[in-house]
Amino acid sequence: MQQLAVGIKKMIIFFRQNRRYFIIGLFVCLVVLVAIFSREIFQKDNDSKQNLNINVALPTEEIVIRRKINGQEVKSQDEANLYPVAIMVENSADCWPQTGLDKADLVIEAITEASIPRFVAFYANNEEIKKIGPVRSARPYYLDWIEPFAPLYLHVGGAPEALQKIRSGKYDLIDLDQFFWSEYYWRDKWRYAPHNVYTSSELIKEALTEKELTTPADYPTWKYKKDLEPEKRPEQVSDIKVNFSDQYYKVRWVYNREENNYIRYQYGDLHKMSDGEWIKAKNVIVQVNTMKVIDELGRKKIDTLGSGQAWIYRDGEKIEATWQKDSINDGLKYFDTNSNEIELNGGTTWIEVIPFSDYLRD
Repeated sequence: MQQLAVGIKKMIIFFRQNRRYFIIGLFVCLVVLVAIFSREIFQKDNDSKQNLNINVALPTEEIVIRRKINGQEVKSQDEANLYPVAIMVENSADCWPQTGLDKADLVIEAITEASIPRFVAFYANNEEIKKIGPVRSARPYYLDWIEPFAPLYLHVGGAPEALQKIRSGKYDLIDLDQFFWSEYYWRDKWRYAPHNVYTSSELIKEALTEKELTTPADYPTWKYKKDLEPEKRPEQVSDIKVNFSDQYYKVRWVYNREENNYIRYQYGDLHKMSDGEWIKAKNVIVQVNTMKVIDELGRKKIDTLGSGQAWIYRDGEKIEATWQKDSINDGLKYFDTNSNEIELNGGTTWIEVIPFSDYLRD
């Protein structure tokens, strides 16, 4: 600006000496000054706008942290990926009522001898569960379903084929057979054997520490979504009926529109735990796996690999699906009729494995 002023001064002296150029020179000076001041004003305005953009907070997408095993929303990453535990839980009428099954994150139910269903229940949460069970024996097809989780596996002995597979080293699960690790179980004196073996979350934590299984686990998971908005949920929904065998083991799931979940009934009544709690699930999956009887004791062989027919129940709707599991290390996946993987609601998922589609009757 100082140099500009000196230049203008010289121009004025020149123009005074040369009057005929005075008017033209004055006009040129005015044009130059207007251009300079306009540029400075524009630059200041532009800088102000940039500062405004910097200071204004842009909206950010809400980060949802979900528990890996079942998609339930949790507050921190520490809760999201706890080491999974799989427990064989009995379901014969002699063991009713069970305890702690309602606290499971994932349950797979299939038929054993005498067409009596049995559960493998998965836990990967921080809930204090004082009693879980009765704990019963292993079966080989459950091993294929739990293998992708490489869990701590609690059971009381098992069928010969199941025990041979566990000891073969083919599976990555961490075995906690009660026959060899009895300190993590107890027998309830008020119930008769073999329906009286139990464990607890406290004993499980001790076992996880003993086995050095305190780091987050790595296993496949499903895709999850938000629950359907209340106003969009259907008013009338048919019950899900799974007829495993006789009247004792006929299962019915009833949709609860308000909570957007399914309530389990068995033997014509609410499936209650020993403390009176009900079993509820956010998603119910029914899938067909081919089954055959392999010996005189009624032991079963269930085909766990490949693909087959399935139905997904969530948000009060029924979705035609296909289940897929290509190897023992692959987790179960579910696809709709357009080959898109189906998203589940966050929360407990209950998988009902049936040998024929006519076990499912609407």
